[in-house]
Amino acid sequence: MTCYDIYLELGTAGECMAHVPDLPGCIARANSQKAALAALPDVIRAYHVWLRQHGEDVPQPAEPITLHIVETNTGFVPFWRGSRAALFAPDRVPVSRDEMELYFRRAGYSRDDLLALVHGLSDEMLDWKANETTMSIHEILRHIGNAEEWYVSRLVNPETLPPEWGHDKNLPIFEFLDMERRTAFERLRLLTDRELADVFCPTYYTNHPEELWTARKALRRFLEHEREHIAHIREVLCMMHGA
Repeated sequence: MTCYDIYLELGTAGECMAHVPDLPGCIARANSQKAALAALPDVIRAYHVWLRQHGEDVPQPAEPITLHIVETNTGFVPFWRGSRAALFAPDRVPVSRDEMELYFRRAGYSRDDLLALVHGLSDEMLDWKANETTMSIHEILRHIGNAEEWYVSRLVNPETLPPEWGHDKNLPIFEFLDMERRTAFERLRLLTDRELADVFCPTYYTNHPEELWTARKALRRFLEHEREHIAHIREVLCMMHGA
């Protein structure tokens, strides 16, 4: 048996995002807490398969997989652009530099998955939309990069952000993604030991000036967010091919 501590975000309509902090980037989201928790064991199994596919020597968790709900936050569901994300108790633990590199390595896996998914798509396919209320793949990719810039901005003085970010709007999308990821990680590696441990409450570039951040939360969201949108792009591709 393997038991994982689970941390929940619940929206006002009952929607749920379930997080497994011991497995960075491992989440299940659904329209209800019951559905998210029901999906989570298979998500955990798939996460371990994913790590092995990218060369990590990790065993599958011993069965059965059980879940222990440790913390529940209401009104903090980052399902939409601009919504806020919870700061869980484990997010307050200072990040070591070795841990930060682990996050970076696994973010590299998700970036490889993302690029493999969109490799060879034509401009027409990148810009395709099912309707005017949905995002194109091109818009999703731009959103991923912009979000990662924003996560870094939660931790540092805006004047110390990479200067390349000030004139990136016209960069071709894949050049933009490469530049953004490289400079984001470079800036995060410059965090001081105190910044790796502090809790921040930035009031700029946000609709939620009360939202709390730490380096660990930002790194967690780096992984979770891209993996969410890889699934999002798969949905767009399915709709495109079914259109």
